[in-house]
Amino acid sequence: MRLRLQKYIAQSGICSRRAAEILIAQGKVLINQSKVAQIGDSVDPNIDSVSLEGQTLRPRLKQYFVFHKPAKVLCSKKDPAGLPCLYQILPPALQHVFYAGRLDFMSEGLLILTNDGAFSHQLTHPSFGIQKHYRVWLKSILNIESFLNTIIKDGIVDNGELLKAKSARKISSVKGGDLIEIVLCEGKNREIRRMIKAHDGKVIRLKRITMGPFSLNDLKVGKWRSFNQKELNFVKQIADNGRI
Repeated sequence: MRLRLQKYIAQSGICSRRAAEILIAQGKVLINQSKVAQIGDSVDPNIDSVSLEGQTLRPRLKQYFVFHKPAKVLCSKKDPAGLPCLYQILPPALQHVFYAGRLDFMSEGLLILTNDGAFSHQLTHPSFGIQKHYRVWLKSILNIESFLNTIIKDGIVDNGELLKAKSARKISSVKGGDLIEIVLCEGKNREIRRMIKAHDGKVIRLKRITMGPFSLNDLKVGKWRSFNQKELNFVKQIADNGRI
């Protein structure tokens, strides 16, 4: 299967596709050690070689993991204020991957870790409609059913932005509050917390439990696992079809 040259270069991990296009335009990329590459060129990974300023590039093996993020960990490599960061708790084998679907500092639950940029984009971009399920422990909302109906039917406008859930339901009453489940298809910044705050509620705990076909199941906090075969088939499906 032939690949566009910029995609091949990006898969080597050396830069993004856009940066690869710049390198190609600058005449720094050779195909088969002799041909100066041009924008629009494609290569067969099984036959052709690609080099950048004398360095042979090889696409990295794509890797996919489910990670159970703890609360009070920032999705970042380093924080100027010294807060605990994701890459400080990931093992050496996962330092080269990036996360898909950010969770805020206080939130916990499912993160996808991968070095496949195209898959990460498809998983998180609103146009693909990937559903994300969250469990939320909250208090101080007097009429929980009214709140749930509002975020499903009308949504809540916060700072000029419409915040709306795909679905929502109460699971149970808990000490001092309620346990609810909210399903989102977008990932707006702190969306659930903002909806709850707009109704004078307070989030006690927020946990993402699923993201598309990916689930935490019994994965312990701070642990990770590779995708199973069913999950890998999903990756292939959206790569082949460009949609879910």
